Amino acid sequence: MHMDRRIQQPPLNGVGAVTSIDLARKQTYHTTSLAGKKRGHAAISNVPSNEFRAVLSEKINGSVLRPPRPPVSSAPRTTNRLAASQIRSLMAATERPTVSEWTQRKLAASTPGPSQNTLLSLAHPKYALPQTLVKNLESLGVHAIYPWQSTCLLGRGMLSGEKNLVYTAPTGGGKSMVAEILMLKRVIEDPAKKAILVLPYVALVQEKTKWLRRVVENVSKILPPPEDEDLSLPLWKRRTPQTAIRVGGFFGGSKARSAWSDIDIAVCTIEKVG
Repeated sequence: MHMDRRIQQPPLNGVGAVTSIDLARKQTYHTTSLAGKKRGHAAISNVPSNEFRAVLSEKINGSVLRPPRPPVSSAPRTTNRLAASQIRSLMAATERPTVSEWTQRKLAASTPGPSQNTLLSLAHPKYALPQTLVKNLESLGVHAIYPWQSTCLLGRGMLSGEKNLVYTAPTGGGKSMVAEILMLKRVIEDPAKKAILVLPYVALVQEKTKWLRRVVENVSKILPPPEDEDLSLPLWKRRTPQTAIRVGGFFGGSKARSAWSDIDIAVCTIEKVG
C-alpha cells in the first residue's frame, strides 16, 4: 500500500495541496556522465562495428575505457583441445630394471606356492580333509592357502578342536577360510556337533550359505559304526543316519522351513542366534 503523505506547502497555481511526489517531480539534478553521452540507436546503427569500437576506446571526459578488441576474423574458429604431454622416465637407462613388476610376480612371487611348500595345499595328509572337500574348494578357486593360514591350522590342538584360536588379518586376507576349514572338519569328524556361523548382514548370510553348500556338496560325515542296530532287519526297515552335511540360512524375512535339528551348519544374522 502506498501512502501519500501530505506536506503543508503553498499550493501550486493556487489550487489544492502539494504532495511529496509533486515536490520530487519538480526537483532537478545536475549530473555529469563519466563515459560520455549516450548515442541514439540510429547513430550507432550507421557506424561500422570496428569504427564503433575505436570511438569507444578514445578518452571521453577524462576517463579511458578498456582497449578495443581485435577485429573479428572471418576464418573458422579452431577449438583448443587438451593434448597429453610426453611421459619421460626420471631413471637413467642403466638404472631401469631388466624385469618388469608383472614378470617378477609371475616368475619370482614373494608368496610361495604348494611347489615350494607342500603344507600350503589342503590335500596334505596333515590336514586330514576329505578329498571331495578339497576338490570342491579347488573348483571354487581355492588351490592353495597362505603360509600364515597354514600356521593357524597346524597349531597344536587346532584341527582336533582341543584349543581355541584368536587371529587377525586385514580385510580380504583370508580369515574366513581358516574358520570355515576348522568348522567343517569338526562337523565332518563328529556328526553330533553342530556349528553356528554369525554374520552381520542379510546379504552376507545369503552369500555364505550358497558358498558353503557348494563346498560341502557330496561330502559325507564320518559316522561311527552302529552299536545297537538290529542287523537281522531288512535294509528298508533299518534307520539310515543322515551322512550329508546340511547348511541352512536364517535371517529376517527368510522363509526357511528347516529347524535346528534338520541342519548341521546354521548361517544366521545376529538377531536369529537366540
